[in-house]
Amino acid sequence: MNEESSISPDQQLELIARMLEESRKTFLSTGFSSMVWGGFVSVGTALSYAFESWQWYTAIGLLWALLMLSAFLIVLRHSKHAQHKHLKTTSLHKISNEMWTFVVGVTVLYGIAGYFCPQNISLSYVLCVVSLLVGTAYWINSSMTHYLLLRIVSALWIICSIVVLLVQAFWSPAVVGICAFLCDFIPGIYLYARERKESV
Repeated sequence: MNEESSISPDQQLELIARMLEESRKTFLSTGFSSMVWGGFVSVGTALSYAFESWQWYTAIGLLWALLMLSAFLIVLRHSKHAQHKHLKTTSLHKISNEMWTFVVGVTVLYGIAGYFCPQNISLSYVLCVVSLLVGTAYWINSSMTHYLLLRIVSALWIICSIVVLLVQAFWSPAVVGICAFLCDFIPGIYLYARERKESV
């Protein structure tokens, strides 16, 4: 004899509604980090070209180290502040944070390897790997939250990973910088504004 489900239809609908709301909040909560990372990468790209024109080659590496560290600390501080304010974070939000931390870590490792072994690891290859990682992270996020926008952003980053290998090496950073501005910074502003509006 089959046991009847302990969850009533009304409870199942309530559970589904809670999961959808959790997904929506997770989606909105990515706005701040997307805005910061997209903005910092865009600014870093523009400054890198400026530094190169002024022949400040050593300063480019220091610039990116400072920008990446600053962005990481700003996002980390905001995340901790959000946790303290709301007392808890959703499980999807925790998974998302872990995933992006992994992407940043791998990016830093590839950047260090490319800096010390430029003859073995080209900048275009590093940017291709980074773009693929970002695209993959967005794809996983879209699977968790069921938002079409994230899937579109994921596809654009994957296209970016191909384009950086097709253009001249000099223009590869520009491709990534433009993609970061269009796919992270601008959507990040919109999502962060919505999150702030709903939290009032």
